[in-house]
Amino acid sequence: MDVAYDSPHYWQNEYEKASPPDSSFKTFLNEDYCQIGDDHFVRGLIRLPIIGTDQYFCWGVWGSLSRKNMELLLKNDSDSGRVELPPMFSWLSTQISEYPDTLSLKMFARIQKPGWRPHFELEPSDHLLYREYHEGIRPERVREITLKQLDASEG
Repeated sequence: MDVAYDSPHYWQNEYEKASPPDSSFKTFLNEDYCQIGDDHFVRGLIRLPIIGTDQYFCWGVWGSLSRKNMELLLKNDSDSGRVELPPMFSWLSTQISEYPDTLSLKMFARIQKPGWRPHFELEPSDHLLYREYHEGIRPERVREITLKQLDASEG
């Protein structure tokens, strides 16, 4: 039922072939982390409460991190104490297709236990994504999004 994006908006498939070992423009992408030159990203979840239920609809998205926070997160990747790390400022780095411009919405990454992706907390704004994050998303809208994603994956 959830929807996830495989890479930050700024990733280009050519990066996989274009970065020779001695290049100063370092790039990598895996399931959890990404680096494009001096820009760092972490994959996490924006959890929208589904109105009238105790469930969440999640967007699997990417958020930027400072170099210092990325190094701290990588250093503590398998440490159970990482849940004690302070929230990390982030810019949303995914254009979510169901919303107007979502790039660069302000948020904070709350680090979870090892093996779990961070939860992103959106900063207050009048954006529809923030309203659904804060007030909840209607079950009918979840169904619409899910059906649309299924149609797109089959087409």
